[in-house]
Amino acid sequence: MEKVRIQDDLYNHVNAEWLETAVIPDDKPSTGGFADLEDGVEKNLISDFNEMLEKGTYPNHHLENACKLFKAVKDVKRRNRDGIRPVLKTLNRINKLNGVSNLNRHLKDFVLDDLPLPFAMSVQPDMKNTSVNSICIQGPSCILPDTTYYLEPVAQQRDMMLGLWSNMAKALLSKTRLSAEEQELFLADTLKFDAIIATLVKSSEEWSEYANIYNPMKVGHVNSLMKPLKFKKLLLDLFGVVPEYIVVAEPRFFKNFKTLFSEENFVLYKHWAYVMALVGSTSFLSEELREIGSSFRMALMGLRAIPSPEKHAYRLAGNMFSQPVGLFYGEKYFGPEAKKDVVDMVNEII
Repeated sequence: MEKVRIQDDLYNHVNAEWLETAVIPDDKPSTGGFADLEDGVEKNLISDFNEMLEKGTYPNHHLENACKLFKAVKDVKRRNRDGIRPVLKTLNRINKLNGVSNLNRHLKDFVLDDLPLPFAMSVQPDMKNTSVNSICIQGPSCILPDTTYYLEPVAQQRDMMLGLWSNMAKALLSKTRLSAEEQELFLADTLKFDAIIATLVKSSEEWSEYANIYNPMKVGHVNSLMKPLKFKKLLLDLFGVVPEYIVVAEPRFFKNFKTLFSEENFVLYKHWAYVMALVGSTSFLSEELREIGSSFRMALMGLRAIPSPEKHAYRLAGNMFSQPVGLFYGEKYFGPEAKKDVVDMVNEII
């Protein structure tokens, strides 16, 4: 091809050859230098995981658990044989809920089992005193990538994306033990509950205002905002103590919490939780269900294929055990000298 003159187009002059030969993998939305680095890390760690499994020796129990998860997810024959069965017990737990008081009795277990709740909670270093940790709460995620997609000026785009998601959810619900009428009702209620969430949680632009995330509130006040949920009791059950303050990342959401969650609309919550738990479980189920569960993301990102079973298994295990896996990679491939360089640079910046 004829080379573009630098004075006409600097980008194409520099990158013309690369643009001619670069290939975007079917299971990724982009390629480039950072993607190449990521691919290199992935290749090394997949090899490391397989080697640890073959030898049966692990640096620590965290890596052992990561490798066990990697092995289990990579076992396509078993996942295909099990189909949807592994998640049915969880879905039944959700479907058996008969009111807020019933949920309150199981609230600790729902948090520990990472089941969908009308709020999200995490423990992280306090932004103003990183020597201690703080409990942080925020609203749940909505179905679409951002709350701005729910606004009327982009209603056509919103309806198109929700249609894609609904088709995915319908296909998954058809594999459950729900009747056809129940499937239709659960999906409709999920979309209603999601629409309320979208009016209350922050947009991506609001999340970018990082300092506004830090809003310490007295637990007693938060508990009153979140009634009829017994949030204070949940903290005691989880941590054995009730802190005086917690960090509320989305004050607007919790000030309007009763708009989303109450005894009156508990059924909406229950059906939403059922469907979201089903969608969220597909990464661990059969290849058919994994492909169905990936269809919405693939459509949004322009992907042509789901990752291979081995890559998928590594990414699941790597994400779930990200800190010990990252530490292992740094120690093996960079070593103490590289760590010292980084520490020195950080100290210099501070």
